[in-house]
Amino acid sequence: MLTPNRTWLIVAVAMALMLPAHGASGSLVELIGAVLRGGPASRLPAHLSVVLGISRIEQETPVKQAVIRDGQTVHTFNVCAANPADVVILSYNEQSRSTKAYLVSSAGVLRKAVSYQAGAPANDRPLADARGDFSNEIKFWTDFERGQAAPK
Repeated sequence: MLTPNRTWLIVAVAMALMLPAHGASGSLVELIGAVLRGGPASRLPAHLSVVLGISRIEQETPVKQAVIRDGQTVHTFNVCAANPADVVILSYNEQSRSTKAYLVSSAGVLRKAVSYQAGAPANDRPLADARGDFSNEIKFWTDFERGQAAPK
C-alpha cells in the first residue's frame, strides 16, 4: 500500500483551492488534469498493476497521485503517467488493513474492482457488488474537486 506523507496532503490542499475556479465537471477530467500538473510522482505496486489490467507484465506503474486522509481511511487518486485515461482509486482502511481498488475511466466509469488485505493476494470483485462503495469514492473525489470536502 502506498502511504501518504505531509507533501501529498499539501498538494491535496493546493488542488482543493485551485479546482473550484475550474467549475464542476461531469467527469474526473479536471481532477485528473490537476493531479497530472501538481501531484507528486509515485508508483502502483507491480501485482496491483497486473491484477487491474494496467500492465501485462509484473512491473510497477508510474503515476501522479493525490492522497487524502479521512479518519482511519486513506483515499488515493492515481493517474497513470503513460495513459491518463487509466485512473486507479484506492481506499485503504488502516484499522482493518484492507484496501479496495478501482480502475476507472476519465469519465468516471468503473472498469474493474478488487479488494485485498495487507500481505494477501487481491480478489476480483463483481462490478455490481462494487458499485455502492465505488460511488462513495467517486462522490468523495468529485466533492473534493468541487471544493465541497475539506481534507482532514
